[in-house]
Amino acid sequence: MKNVIMILLDGTRQDRIELSKELSLIAKEGIYFSNMITAAPYTVASMHAILSGIYPTKNGVNAYYNMLKFKKESCKTLPEYLKSYGYYTFADIGNDSYIPHQGFDKVSVYDVYKDDLIKRHTDVIKGISKSKPFFIFCHYDKIVANLIVNVAKKHTDFSEEYFNNKEKNIKRYNNYLKEAGIYAKEILNSLKAEGLSKDTIVIFFSDHGISNGEKVGEKMYGSFLYDYTLKVFSIIYCPEKNSKTITHQTRTIDLMPTILDLLNIPLDKDHEKVQGKSLIPFIEEKENEDRIAFCETGGLNGPWPSPKKHNVKAIRYKNWKLIYNMTPDTKEVYDLKEDPLETNNLAGKGLTKEKELWHLLKKESKTEWIPEHI
Repeated sequence: MKNVIMILLDGTRQDRIELSKELSLIAKEGIYFSNMITAAPYTVASMHAILSGIYPTKNGVNAYYNMLKFKKESCKTLPEYLKSYGYYTFADIGNDSYIPHQGFDKVSVYDVYKDDLIKRHTDVIKGISKSKPFFIFCHYDKIVANLIVNVAKKHTDFSEEYFNNKEKNIKRYNNYLKEAGIYAKEILNSLKAEGLSKDTIVIFFSDHGISNGEKVGEKMYGSFLYDYTLKVFSIIYCPEKNSKTITHQTRTIDLMPTILDLLNIPLDKDHEKVQGKSLIPFIEEKENEDRIAFCETGGLNGPWPSPKKHNVKAIRYKNWKLIYNMTPDTKEVYDLKEDPLETNNLAGKGLTKEKELWHLLKKESKTEWIPEHI
């Protein structure tokens, strides 16, 4: 059995990957999913969806305050699968509540403001026992941590000083991103030095992006469902598989079943049905259509905070997106090909596409919260 290492580059925007020579090279050498959509634009909900392959609506973590309500009895996680197949499972994270713990032999928590994550995580790789296959989950949280200090604690979601200085915000973010690229390179170097490259599947990925001041009302992430926080990526290094770039739309909930597929581990039919699907058909060029992506959030702050229940829902498909803001009962429709910055709301213009997206949103959410009106 191959070893598996998942590296979460928390808060990394897909549209800035090219600014890091290290991440750009990693993307070229691996299987790069450049058009991946997160299930939720904040870590707690996003990671519970990723490790279960199930959307927040069904797995229980559908709000900031629901972080401890993961349906662990019915939703089987990736580490649970791997542990049952003899893997040693370990996670090192920046916050104890970010991921579901079931299935992990050990979960450790670091201090992002004190610990050297490059040294810490390369030491994990150096010290891992090679007597049995292992699953390691490493969380790189420096981007978000730096922005908490320099943005979140200094500005509100409506601060004119922040939103009127977008270039400054972009420059600051880009510098943090470049540091993440150096970290990622050192992880791969460590694997090579330990002779683990040929026996290890490595997945670099992001759980959500981060605002640089694009939309007033969201200084960082979690309040809205625009592409600067929804559009993420994954890069899979898999022994014996060639490099490739997949541009078709995929979802973060697809990662868990993909890893199981690579390891020939079948899904457990006695638990909640996994909503994600393996990405192997894209790699083998047996699938070439965008997948429908459903997304949801409920902000701690912003114009309509809702930490107890997700109140913003969206569907993204074939370069179109519909967002439904439940609290003010408003809709937004965007042609992402013509309007990638989502500045021209086409809702209410009589487009057939709006009706199609609304139908998809109701179907994919599989809940009764959406009103019938258009």
